[in-house]
Amino acid sequence: MTETQRTTPPPPISHGTVINERYEISQSLGKGGMGEVFLAYDRTTHQKVALKIVREEARMPGDDEALRQELLHARSVSNPFVCRVHDLAPSPYGPILVMEHITGKTLHTHIRLKKALGGYTADEFRRIAHEISSGVAAIHAQGLVHGDLKPGNVMVTSNPDGSIGKAIVLDFGFAKERARASARRPGAPPDGGTPNYMAPERIRSGGASQEDDLYALGLTLWEMWTCRVPEPGYKPRAKPMRHQIMFDVPSGLSVDEIKQIFRCLSDDQTQRIPARHLRFFNPAALTTNPVQVPRERLDPGPPPGRSAATSFQPGSQALLATFATNSPEFVGELIPLDKPQITIGRRTDVDIVVPEATVSGHHANLRWQAGSWQIEDQGSTNGTYVEHTYERKKTVNLMHSGEVQFGELRFKLVSFPKDSMAHKRARSYLAKRDGLTGLYATENLLRAIEEEAGFADWVEQPLTVARYELRGPTRQVSERPTILEMLALRRAATRVIELTDMLLLSLIAVTGGKTGPLRFAVAMVGPGPHEAKNLVEQVVGQVQGMLPEGLDLHASIARYESGMNVQKLVDPI
Repeated sequence: MTETQRTTPPPPISHGTVINERYEISQSLGKGGMGEVFLAYDRTTHQKVALKIVREEARMPGDDEALRQELLHARSVSNPFVCRVHDLAPSPYGPILVMEHITGKTLHTHIRLKKALGGYTADEFRRIAHEISSGVAAIHAQGLVHGDLKPGNVMVTSNPDGSIGKAIVLDFGFAKERARASARRPGAPPDGGTPNYMAPERIRSGGASQEDDLYALGLTLWEMWTCRVPEPGYKPRAKPMRHQIMFDVPSGLSVDEIKQIFRCLSDDQTQRIPARHLRFFNPAALTTNPVQVPRERLDPGPPPGRSAATSFQPGSQALLATFATNSPEFVGELIPLDKPQITIGRRTDVDIVVPEATVSGHHANLRWQAGSWQIEDQGSTNGTYVEHTYERKKTVNLMHSGEVQFGELRFKLVSFPKDSMAHKRARSYLAKRDGLTGLYATENLLRAIEEEAGFADWVEQPLTVARYELRGPTRQVSERPTILEMLALRRAATRVIELTDMLLLSLIAVTGGKTGPLRFAVAMVGPGPHEAKNLVEQVVGQVQGMLPEGLDLHASIARYESGMNVQKLVDPI
């Protein structure tokens, strides 16, 4: 081949062009900032496919690697609401991605068509919202980022009868790879995505992230309500919702469904709800099973495999400290279980030395036995306790994800190693939540209630805070709780949250947090004062029977008024 032949550009792509002697071009499906997508016929598989080609003038250093990464990423995601990518191949026009061909219209086009017909119904919105959220959740489950989520990157198919088919997320990974390859510095202009759908932190400093995807998801669903493309940096939460929407889709949705979108659009990325927790259901199909309510939990890691039941594997499990009254700095520490027989206590001659003052010198022995741990209390001063009982235990069987309490020190049995990503997530969870009850610590509760108050103003609905307190015949709340009271608080708080979720038919967990040694509060948006009062009375009536003799659960209600300092909502009477 001569130098002239080698450098001669290929003819323009048009109808009938055959690429790599395999893909026969039918038509262009659209152009973007970085490439063009064509409909083609695959002569080998006899199927229609979509070919994505990055235009020469738009190419950047590293784009070939970005395409390769997109292929690898896309193949790792198997979900009916994410477009499948089949292959990456060289061609005279540059690298081509061979993708599933999806017939339909982009959500961007679909929104404009529905606008002319009077907008989406609530059920149509629910279906599309559920499917996009499921697709994004599948991408995030692989540790990946979309990087350019928007209505133009969602395809909506049609059924033969003309009804809405499926919503499928397209084109993820490429924008994220390009953004990751670029230098990041404060104030750097964002790249690789679409500014109209970027979160505030990405507009400020660049950098694709899962949290940015959630913001883009919120704006995508918001656009289905308003039928308007948001301006870059537009903040829907700045004024009441009903003053901004074109069609009243939200009137057919539950308060929780609307709250999910509000939370996705938060400037505080920690307040955005993970895609896997987003729920959009028909109210008639709502369940009252609390297991269905997504709630942030402390992930113990995967359970040990079958081999763990037959032979001890050093370090395959560990004890994670979740609560310590006198040594809060110890919370989050991970202690590998590297021997089948281990002693624990405060003395320096035991295997696991802990700093908590209420743990005895040699508090207990741990012995591995057929996949679980048998714990034997060694006559400790303050006792050993497990779930759902207030009595001291001489012998305890601890299985994966279970918890045990030595005096006022709690441990959870987990399967992840020290300083792993799972350990870092556990530390993050324990930094903002009380390890005894799983409720928000007071500082984080106030921040979460401020979010609830912002939502109440946005949707112009009442916000009520139920304040709960455990009392005994001679109990002063300022006094230090006994171990019995601590266990009662844990059980009462867990059950109060579950019952509140059930009675409200919540799609996402209600906001609850600890406000004192034996106090906690639960925020509820939607119920009016009378309804909230009846709900709290039901909850107290059911939880009271679970408490040990001599302890009572008392409750009071505070109603939020616009502009109120949320601290007043959680302060006791």
